Amino acid sequence: MNMESFTAFFPPVLGLGLLLMGRRLFWVFVGAAGFAAGLQFSPLILGPQPFWVIWAAGLVFGLIGILLALFFQKAAIIVGGFLAGLTLGAHLLPMVRPDLGLIVSLACGIAGSVALFLAFDWVLILLSAVIGAGLIVDGLPMNLPATHIVYVLLAAVGVAVQFKWSKGRGK
Repeated sequence: MNMESFTAFFPPVLGLGLLLMGRRLFWVFVGAAGFAAGLQFSPLILGPQPFWVIWAAGLVFGLIGILLALFFQKAAIIVGGFLAGLTLGAHLLPMVRPDLGLIVSLACGIAGSVALFLAFDWVLILLSAVIGAGLIVDGLPMNLPATHIVYVLLAAVGVAVQFKWSKGRGK
């Protein structure tokens, strides 16, 4: 598998894992949220860069997230919520007002941190499904209205599947 195939294949596969199992794999959720945030925001922070630099930034953010989740769970909850909210904000911008860019993303990031800290299970299910749906949809060649519809449907399926699985475990 060449690098282009891998980079086209990896985010949707990671997204599928998050969509269906984000609650069960908290450390993967935090790492994937970091990876997704790194991919989306490193071009804004670093400016135009080669593709590999953007991916390296995503991987660094993801690795930091995984290490936080494994060794500092409370900090990981706050950081993971912020990164997931930030990524959610980036997906909502085309639907809302793109001119508000950074403000909307930061507000979503702060809201994600607070929500995940206060209502861990429910918010983790919601955010992991939303981030997973975003990673899947970003890899699909579709026009804008269809992308939004598929994004919402995938997120809803992810929430439903994770909720059902969490109920089966007695949580």
